[in-house]
Amino acid sequence: MRAVLWMLVAPLLSACETGQTLTTPPEPAAPAASAPGAMPLVRIMPLGDSITQGDSKRNTYRRPLWKSLQAEGYNVDFVGSLRVNHRGPPPNDDFDRDHEGHWGWRVDEILGDIHRWAEEHQPDVVLVHLGSNDLFQRQSLESTLDELGELIDTVREVQPRATFLLAQIIPTDSAAANTRIRNLNARIPELAAAKSTAMSRVIVVDHFTGFDPASQTHDGVHPNADGEIHLSDRWLEALLLVLSP
Repeated sequence: MRAVLWMLVAPLLSACETGQTLTTPPEPAAPAASAPGAMPLVRIMPLGDSITQGDSKRNTYRRPLWKSLQAEGYNVDFVGSLRVNHRGPPPNDDFDRDHEGHWGWRVDEILGDIHRWAEEHQPDVVLVHLGSNDLFQRQSLESTLDELGELIDTVREVQPRATFLLAQIIPTDSAAANTRIRNLNARIPELAAAKSTAMSRVIVVDHFTGFDPASQTHDGVHPNADGEIHLSDRWLEALLLVLSP
């Protein structure tokens, strides 16, 4: 849970435009080859805070996403230094539990370890859902964006061909917090466009649109089972574009 794309470079260059935002499902992907070794292994790092880690009562989006990728026939490995959720293991043990979701962490705190995690786990694709705690703790919008950019740069020091799926983060049940979240999300495409390169794409994934904190969280902040499916589906839409030939 705490952390190459060599064979996926051509698909990445053709599949996604710089700074693309995914809000609707793509056309169905062609069936994946099922023969062993037919598809290259892709190492995916789920990176974030409590929304990525979850607690001992909830699996998070990682379980439905893993199962969807397996059903599609993709050869993926979730990577990271952690295998437990907050205060214990997840309710189910039938998915790849490795991740880098850290309960309560801001982007600057992730920065303290991301180089080591990237070295240890060599992610090809990084799923970044970060910024909630920064905004809850009144960190400035500019510092949060700068730190997200630094995070991308730091991973690239280890994995120059890494692909980043950069979230427009989910809303909460707080109107004041949602104003700050909307302001951050509005700047995410600009950051993605500035950081995306031909070799290392940064693709925006819109988790905010259509997410209802009243019905899709259990406490106004953290996704319930329905909210986990919402996040999983949005990640999957982007990953099908990244992983499909």
